[in-house]
Amino acid sequence: MTIAARVSQYLRDQSVDYQLIQHPHSHTSRESAHAAHVREDQVAKAILLKDDEGYVMAVIPASSSLDMRAVHEETGRNHLEMVTEDELGRVFPDCELGALPPLGQAYGIATLLDSSLSRCDTVYFEAGDHEELVEMDGSRFTRLFSGSRSCDLSKDWP
Repeated sequence: MTIAARVSQYLRDQSVDYQLIQHPHSHTSRESAHAAHVREDQVAKAILLKDDEGYVMAVIPASSSLDMRAVHEETGRNHLEMVTEDELGRVFPDCELGALPPLGQAYGIATLLDSSLSRCDTVYFEAGDHEELVEMDGSRFTRLFSGSRSCDLSKDWP
């Protein structure tokens, strides 16, 4: 598999230049960072959440964990929970399970961006499979989230 069709189309529609970085098969965003020889804090990790109102995607660095309290405060939605793998497959049919691109907006999903990613010179993220990362200029990545909220969503791993 290569870059997810919706991601490719979305980046084309937004006129954003990017490169694909191939790496050995990985299972997590942190593993992808190591396999591609890039820093974990430069890899944007997507976490899909859901409640009765619908989906929310939180995008944080692979080096961090999600601060659910911050998500609840930012959204005003206190019952958000992570979705199941089965549901991920339905929402992201053009992606391999566990290789979510952090572009919720390409899938019509409200997205929150951790503010630390806005300070990266270069950002990497899952292309939709477990063997490629998208690499792009940090300012271009941040522009993709112009309609999204940017806030502090992450915390250090315990």
